[in-house]
Formats: sequence, C-alpha cells, structure tokens
Amino acid sequence: MRQINHVKHDRLYGHAHPRKLEDRDISEFSSNDLARIRGKKIGFVFQTFNLYPTLTTIANIQLPMKIHEFPESDIEETSKQLLTIVGLAERGSHFPSQLSGGQQQRVAIARALATGPSILLADEPTGNLDTKAGSEIMDVFKRLNSEGLTIVMITHDMKIAESAGRVVKMLDGKITGRTK
Repeated sequence: MRQINHVKHDRLYGHAHPRKLEDRDISEFSSNDLARIRGKKIGFVFQTFNLYPTLTTIANIQLPMKIHEFPESDIEETSKQLLTIVGLAERGSHFPSQLSGGQQQRVAIARALATGPSILLADEPTGNLDTKAGSEIMDVFKRLNSEGLTIVMITHDMKIAESAGRVVKMLDGKITGRTK
C-alpha cells in the first residue's frame, strides 16, 4: 500500500527520484520513522504561536525535548541557550499572557528549534505582529539562516518575502514564479 501511495505521489508531483533529508531517503521510512522525523528534524512556527498558556516560557521550549526524551541536563541547557538566542533570557519564568506578541513568537521559534531541526517551516510567522515585532522575527530568521538552518516560510506580505534569499510564488497550488 505504501509503495502504491509513493507511485501515485510521484505521478502527481513528478518525483521519480528519492526524497532525502540529511542524505537519507525518507520514501522508505515507516510511519513511525516519519513521525519521529517530523518531531525532531522539522521545526514548526505558526502564525498563532500555539504556546501552552499554563506553561512558562522555558517550559514551553522544553516540551518537545521532553516528548522526545532528551536527557534532562540537555533540556535545561538547551532551553536556556534558546531563550538567549531569541533575546528572552530574562523571560524564562514568564507565562505567555505576560509577553507581547513578538515575544510570544520568539518563544515559539525557540520551541521549534528545541530538537535541533534541519528545516524550520514557518506559516505566516509575522501575520499577527506589528511591523516592529515582525522585523525582529525576520532578524532572528536571517541570523538562523546565516548559521545554516533551512527556513521555508509562507507569507502573503511581499515586504517580508523580499527579505528572503529565495522566493517561490504560488497561486492555487501551482508555482507561478521564482526569484533569486
């Protein structure tokens, strides 16, 4: 059944070659393996932050590492480093309701980075933010990208899109243009 789905997918999307992540062909992975990849190798950032309101900032960042059973010492150290990276080292004990929208989005980015992903998928990450906060988020993304992290961002804001290294325009599910 899985092979049939891959053949159907290949015909629809034109993939006759292996789909690789970190030099590993993911088309041969089981559902459990793919779930682990989504949890560890792909970070997700959403427009609405999706932070747990009853968890502190640091606990929100630690959650994916706990789910994936990272060693406790790594969880503590990594979460503090990530807070520093996103400029919120002094906000670890705050709850999401005590943070601005831009700060909440930076916590969401830190949480998405917690498992050390290879790819960061960001769906309208500046959509709920004012211009200043959106610019701060883009600065974080640019820094992460310059350090080697692949970031795939979806946006309707052309000003935000222009700050990307590469832009692929889509309309009704079809690629309509590319830049850079």
